[in-house]
Amino acid sequence: MMLQETTAEELLDRLRGSGVELWQEGGKLRYRAPRGALAEADLEALRESKTEILALLRTESAAPALVPEPDRRHEPFPLTDVQAAYLLGRHDAFGYGGVACHVYLEVSYPALEPARVEAAWNGLIERHEMLRAVIDPAGFQQILAQVPRLSVPTLDARGMGAERLTAALDATRETMGHRLYETTRWPLFEVRLTQADERAVLHLSMDFLIADWASLWRLLAEFEALYADPARPLPRLDVSFRDYVLAERALRDSPTYRRDRDYWWSRLDALPAAPELPLADGRGEAVAPRFRRRCLRLDRAAWEALTQRARRHELTPTAVVMAAYAAVLERWSRSSRFCLNLTVLNRLPLHPQVDRLVGDFTSVSLLAVDWTAETAFAEQARALSERLFEDLDHRLCSGVEVMREIARRRGREAALMPVVFTSAIGLTEAEAEGERARGRLDGRGITQTPQVFIDCQAMDDPDGLQVNWDVRDDVFPAGLPDDMFAAFEALLTALARTDEAWEAAEPVALPDWQREERAQVNATAAERPNHGLHEPVLAQAARTPTQPALIDSTGTVTYAELAGRAAAVAAALRERGCAPGERVAVVMDKGAHQVSGVLGVLAVGAAYVPIDTTQPPLRRQALLDDAGVRYVLTTSIVDDDWPEGVQAIASTASRRSRPSRRRRSTPTSRPM
Repeated sequence: MMLQETTAEELLDRLRGSGVELWQEGGKLRYRAPRGALAEADLEALRESKTEILALLRTESAAPALVPEPDRRHEPFPLTDVQAAYLLGRHDAFGYGGVACHVYLEVSYPALEPARVEAAWNGLIERHEMLRAVIDPAGFQQILAQVPRLSVPTLDARGMGAERLTAALDATRETMGHRLYETTRWPLFEVRLTQADERAVLHLSMDFLIADWASLWRLLAEFEALYADPARPLPRLDVSFRDYVLAERALRDSPTYRRDRDYWWSRLDALPAAPELPLADGRGEAVAPRFRRRCLRLDRAAWEALTQRARRHELTPTAVVMAAYAAVLERWSRSSRFCLNLTVLNRLPLHPQVDRLVGDFTSVSLLAVDWTAETAFAEQARALSERLFEDLDHRLCSGVEVMREIARRRGREAALMPVVFTSAIGLTEAEAEGERARGRLDGRGITQTPQVFIDCQAMDDPDGLQVNWDVRDDVFPAGLPDDMFAAFEALLTALARTDEAWEAAEPVALPDWQREERAQVNATAAERPNHGLHEPVLAQAARTPTQPALIDSTGTVTYAELAGRAAAVAAALRERGCAPGERVAVVMDKGAHQVSGVLGVLAVGAAYVPIDTTQPPLRRQALLDDAGVRYVLTTSIVDDDWPEGVQAIASTASRRSRPSRRRRSTPTSRPM
């Protein structure tokens, strides 16, 4: 019988099924494999099929052709995964919803003429189709062929005085800062201008359904180009956001997408939840959810020092800021393992003009953080960075898809990833057609996103680094976001100034007030009593033998009865050879027999070791071994095979139902 030869495609599928990754790089075949996954015969087969394997990999990596369809650009087209999530999150029916994914920012210029500002923005509307977009709740978007001329309201605040100017700016921020646009009506953005004595402020409000961060920087740069020279033509755009979205969706039929999906699906069950931060009572119940911005700046010298130290540790500046953010979250999180929700500016190179387009190209990616190892900050940052780059190599399967699958497997609560990191480092320096945005981006601004608690945004400019935390304050206890942000600022400053912070295993300190509070709570030094803990109880029994000592589910126990039971326990322990100083485990539910057992242990001069009856048997036995226990006081309802050498003394208590195991409360910060 002739054996059928294995084809290159079958070999590729089989090896991938064993966890082997193969790719082509510079015309060479590269691979990465788990230990033992590649046998010598597999390596020989790869060598023999190298040409065919390389051809398959080149075919897989070839992106579908993005074919401009100018005649169809006004026809409806689908939403991206992120746009669909943003649109769904606007509704109150979903937890922590009721807000738009929206940005408000202010840009200061030395001076601006209102008529030229308005003309420039209308030129941008004509040039960029997504500035003429509307979104239908049914799940599609559409570019309008014609829209009315945009009016840019202008407030002339010259000569107004500092106090009145501040009040006027605050009123504009209040109006524009938390907009919820009706998505079926144009426009989904607003521009205003304030003219003050020494500067002009451009106010911009925009729904992130129609633009991402990179689009904002491009719009500002092109606004400045059109403002400076209205007659200067900008390069023609032959491709539209609609063309891009349709081409990107076609990638889901490719082997590369299936590979990326398999990568994430294989990791799904091991992905941790979001950071378990302390939450306020009645969280998320505010009628009008509000976000508040906290902002820091590192000046140019500090930012350059930080980037130089990052390079010495073979890290990008983004990786350092992200790791500092993760370190602060870990300090306040109940668990040291959690997921960050990363905003990825994911413009696939499907056409040479893609980088010139305005639209929401955003994707999200879940980054698993594991801060359990007590290693230096720099090492933790490198591990995070390596994980991030590996994840981004599989970005065709978006984080939205991953969260949907988590919700399907574990429930909607498990899929909530409300702690976000966004890096725009480098974007404000990117040139747009030879022009760069020259206005100063003020810290005054705000972003808001449904199902998001904290959104950390990092961006640099010629003056240094700016980091914003936009926080939905109604979900956190008062003061907690301020403490976390102060710790974050202190860590970034230390990383810029010293080498010690990079080597610290615990780079984030608790707030001063919390350290002082813990010191006060732990200040329990007192004079040691000259009697045993049980003696006052027995003395009370002698004085009031018939008075109730305690009440449990079985009834009332008098002091005389309690003393008698304790004496019986002490006698049983002495009979079995229990000596003063020994440790005796008390494995009982709370009640009269637990109390009498403790008193009896103390009466023979031994020490009691309380062990929860709900502990799993293996865990319970480990506790007994660690404590060197030879005697166990228990009841008939705790059935167990005790370790060899351990004597169990069972109470004659009547059997009663065992309480259900309840979830234990956990402190809102790390253990003392």
